[in-house]
Amino acid sequence: MADTTGRIPLWLIGTVTGITVIGLIGIFFY
Repeated sequence: MADTTGRIPLWLIGTVTGITVIGLIGIFFY
């Protein structure tokens, strides 16, 4: 955890991006 201070893990970026994209698609095509 201390090693990632000031850094954003790639898996976190991927997860957030994926959820956001899926959420937006779900809203647009609801």
